[in-house]
Amino acid sequence: MIDNSAELVLKLQKGDKSSFEGLFDLYKDKAIRTAYLITNNRALADDIVQEAFILCYFKIADLKDPTSFKTWFFRMLTRLAWKMSAKEKVSIPVDNIFEFAETEDTHLVEGEIIDKEESKILMNAVEHLEIKKKITVLLYYYNNFSISEIAEIMGCFEGTVKSRLHAARKILRKNMECDNTYRMEAKCSEITGKI
Repeated sequence: MIDNSAELVLKLQKGDKSSFEGLFDLYKDKAIRTAYLITNNRALADDIVQEAFILCYFKIADLKDPTSFKTWFFRMLTRLAWKMSAKEKVSIPVDNIFEFAETEDTHLVEGEIIDKEESKILMNAVEHLEIKKKITVLLYYYNNFSISEIAEIMGCFEGTVKSRLHAARKILRKNMECDNTYRMEAKCSEITGKI
């Protein structure tokens, strides 16, 4: 889909309310994905996205540079997700991230099952990161935002984004190594218990 958000923003600022639908269509999927990855709760993610688009509609006149709509919108979205998920403070089990990418092939090969399990473990590890590192990782790796876009969204320097990514990778690498070691020890115990 072509990003014509600057054109749509200008039209909306001039009173063309139908251009808001174009903005919604352009960003709704990525917004839901981002909110879901931050909260791990589909219903809460839907509420956050709805609230973000409502705020966007009422505050669009305040946006001075229409070309920065994407980062402006996702800054609102991530801050809302941050606030609303903090209010929830309920430990929610990690949902299956693959539910949004359902395949028609119901017979998964073993390699795909292992990849899916490792992705679950990784998402669980990401879920336990400190909130700023978590959002940085989600925006960078799961939503393909650039470092400069993330810096603008989060209101920090590019060096801070790089630092958070580096620290998060170290934590995730350590957690994944620990998990693999634990699973290997459990498997060895299981095997030796059968002998």
